[in-house]
Amino acid sequence: MLKASDQYGERIKKYLNEEILDSDLVSYKNVKLLYQACVSPDSDLTDAKGWLKKLFNLPSIEEVMDFAAELGLFVFYEVNIDTHPLSMDVISRHAWRLDGDSIDAMIKEFSEFQDLGQKDTVVNFIETMSSLAGDTVTETTIGDFITRTTFVNLTNHFKTFGLSPSDKIRSDSQLIEKTSQFIADNFDVDGVELLKFAKTYTGCLVHQRYIRLAQIQRSPPFCYSSFASSYFGFTVGSLMLDREKANYTDTLATVQEMVSVITEEYRQTVRESELLSLEGKSSAVKKLDNLKVLVGAAPWIKNDTHLQQLSYDEELDESMSFIKMYKLVNNFYQRRKIQSILHPTVSDLWEVTMGPQIVLNAAYYQHENAISVPIGAFISPYFDSKWPLEMKYGALGSIVGHEITHAFDQNGMHFDSKGKRNELWDSKDAESVRNEQTCLINQYNGFGHTGYHINGTRTLNENFADNGGLPVAYRAYKTANKSRKPFKIHGLDLTSDQLFFLTYAQIRCYKYSTDGLEYEYEDNIYSPPDFRVTGPIMNNHHFSKAFSCSSDSEMTKSNSLKCRTL
Repeated sequence: MLKASDQYGERIKKYLNEEILDSDLVSYKNVKLLYQACVSPDSDLTDAKGWLKKLFNLPSIEEVMDFAAELGLFVFYEVNIDTHPLSMDVISRHAWRLDGDSIDAMIKEFSEFQDLGQKDTVVNFIETMSSLAGDTVTETTIGDFITRTTFVNLTNHFKTFGLSPSDKIRSDSQLIEKTSQFIADNFDVDGVELLKFAKTYTGCLVHQRYIRLAQIQRSPPFCYSSFASSYFGFTVGSLMLDREKANYTDTLATVQEMVSVITEEYRQTVRESELLSLEGKSSAVKKLDNLKVLVGAAPWIKNDTHLQQLSYDEELDESMSFIKMYKLVNNFYQRRKIQSILHPTVSDLWEVTMGPQIVLNAAYYQHENAISVPIGAFISPYFDSKWPLEMKYGALGSIVGHEITHAFDQNGMHFDSKGKRNELWDSKDAESVRNEQTCLINQYNGFGHTGYHINGTRTLNENFADNGGLPVAYRAYKTANKSRKPFKIHGLDLTSDQLFFLTYAQIRCYKYSTDGLEYEYEDNIYSPPDFRVTGPIMNNHHFSKAFSCSSDSEMTKSNSLKCRTL
């Protein structure tokens, strides 16, 4: 997939490297400027040094949090910073640096210890919340708290307990009680004085988010995926659609039809399930019936006014350093995200789910019970309009099936057909599904390379989705292909089924460095790509039949260990 991804990147790079015209929309100008500044050598730390100097002179926790919000940073909750998160013990050991060290020395120290921590960080913010709440009822709302702390990532955590931004915070509230337990179950940062900790931690984030960006060699794929797509997703999608609109209408219709067939085959899979009761099947089918599907580009993506409203609306200056451009854009989008949480007025599901239009993937959204298949997925190795159905369903079809399966994974089973926090199944049905999840955990725990083993628990949701997506995509391909003759590739003696499975394997073709492979095993929520192929294939009897595998072959032995999803 490396080669295909590079080809895809070359197309995006071409659009973003286009000349900036006076007639361009501000959003077009800004995304081109941001991308072109990103890929240009730029080690100007003047802006970031000024931010650190201001940060270390702030006298109160409130001012630290406000300034961090101005920088677009999550002060009290930051997970997987550039895939090398900082652990609390590292931060607390280096808190002394706030006492008089020069900014240059601090930057050097940050650089030296940035990779020491190797686990996700969840910071204890109960002191701050309790101080807002007091001992009795307070006028402070959850929304006020989110605004003050930029605690965006816990919003779904709040929703889980049935709390909304307008609710008042009470010292004895369920929010404090449950969140306190949530924090206690993850990390303990006792003994770190809160103000000093907040300054140190925010300084770490300034280094990770801004200073490192000025010091590293920024590649085109890094720049378009981390910045252009993330912050100007609809804008880049609009540019892409302009350049590649010739085949878009036909491709859109094909993919929409594929999603429809896959969803219907999923219903049939559920109805035939041996795991679920009649009531359990009914609940699962209802969730599929209510599944919202967004395919391709947003219908208003060529509406300049609407597009501009969703983008950073002040024109960037080409004389700015890259990190200053990024700071302005990041701040705009983080504040917009917070406002959308506090004042959820967006009724357009496209805006909620489909910001990165050019992403080479599809996605499932738990709280909306929705899947998206953006235009970025309409490209090899996931899709090509010239491919036969065997290949279309083996590639993009299996990805769509994967995303739908997330509606029933260990998280999805706790949400109903409307995306509300209600158990989907009764205890007996839920236990049946959990037994199969345990089967997958045990199976994947046994996969690995020399010196490495998959963590079946950490990767469960994605393994579950892989194992649910492949068989339903196979069913859909067989249904869609009923009235067609088997497709033959000249020079290759492959049956239709073999071509389906071969294409499925092709989308997981990657090349890794040693460090990249270590990340796959130690941190990633996905299994390494080769096992994303072999795991689901070992659990699929259609594969062994398609290739006439013997009972003792690597892909078919130990039939008793085959695991299911539904």
